[in-house]
Amino acid sequence: MRSRHDRILEMTARRFDVGVNAGLLRNRIEDVELEDPYITIDGQKLINFGSAAYLALGRDPRLKAAAIDAIERYGTAYSSSTAYTSLPLYVDLEEKLRRIFEAPVVIAQTTTLSHLAVLPVAVAPEDHVLIDAHAHSSVQLAAMALGGSGASVETVPHNDVDALRRRLTELAGSEGRLWYLADGIYSMLGDLAPVREIVGLFDEFPQLHVYFDDAHGLGWQGLHGRGSVLDQVPWHERMIVAGGLSKSFGALGAVVAFGDADLAWRVQACGGPVTFSGPMQPAGLGAAVASADIHLSDEHAERRAELLRQIDLVRTRLVDLQLPVLSLATSPIWFVRIGGVDRVVQLLYKLRAEGYYLNPSTFPMVPIGYAGVRFTQTLHHSDEHLEGLLDALGRHVPDLADDIDISIDLRSEDADADQIGRPTGAELQE
Repeated sequence: MRSRHDRILEMTARRFDVGVNAGLLRNRIEDVELEDPYITIDGQKLINFGSAAYLALGRDPRLKAAAIDAIERYGTAYSSSTAYTSLPLYVDLEEKLRRIFEAPVVIAQTTTLSHLAVLPVAVAPEDHVLIDAHAHSSVQLAAMALGGSGASVETVPHNDVDALRRRLTELAGSEGRLWYLADGIYSMLGDLAPVREIVGLFDEFPQLHVYFDDAHGLGWQGLHGRGSVLDQVPWHERMIVAGGLSKSFGALGAVVAFGDADLAWRVQACGGPVTFSGPMQPAGLGAAVASADIHLSDEHAERRAELLRQIDLVRTRLVDLQLPVLSLATSPIWFVRIGGVDRVVQLLYKLRAEGYYLNPSTFPMVPIGYAGVRFTQTLHHSDEHLEGLLDALGRHVPDLADDIDISIDLRSEDADADQIGRPTGAELQE
């Protein structure tokens, strides 16, 4: 008899195959050179609503020039652990990120590796870890590592502060510290963590420490782009905030900021992926330094204000159209729930026929029965791009959204993943 683990993997793989066979996942763009916000898939030029380049910095001439200059000076790769030697660009980037966060920082190669560097150092085997049910898979991966080291790890309901408080009350007084792991902005539904309420628990529970993955908030939100978490609350010594530099920041790598300087030092000295793995490479470092300069300038506030204006535009139109979005938070990520995988595919085909690329989102990215489409907005989009997509959603979603039709999500284990195939050219025009 197959284990539950194997059944979950098989179910996940089948759903992934549905998307691949439908031509909606594992797409390779065909552009020789990007012309934002467009991408080309299967010969069709599409407006890309699947990018996390919120401030439109990834192809900024200043970042490209800095990346090229770094390669010219240091080569394509500098092959040494930072425990031994690192490029001068590391010093520049650390200094600028400390100014942005007003806190000690540690630089990592990716957000995933930052979690794996920090959490095994910060969390002891006798500690108790509570993780939000919707926390990013990279945080879940790090939590698995904590469980392997002996810490108790359990999931708590998504954004349910009352449930979190009840569990913390039950664990209060036990040996070890209490940890809560959550996202600042959740990457699929675009909803925000109740940061103020969570941080308010510090006074009630002296054992509590909180780790936020703010990958989707860093760069576009907060003073100098310090993120959605620190836009809402000041620093606390028992708080850690991680974020990626490859989304809104437009570069490569990740940063973790700490309320506790001693913990930052321990992670720098003992965090496995930071200490024993390869470094950020010259191009990414050069681009990150140039991006940090923009974030520390008056220009950042202007870019942020424009993105916030466009977020308000989208939110207003979504409400006017009465579309089934799962969150109306101030976030550049939007999720429209459709219900069934087959209807999600139909919707995406219709949108592609009109020139729009969006992300399909089904189990395990979202819970069973919550299949839908996810779209993001960036400063690459004009108001006309946004209005055009919203008009298309307003025309097509009411005919397809069905809160109770989840037949494909729940179909038998013997169902074939290729039951939904790519449409023909004629079908795309219907």
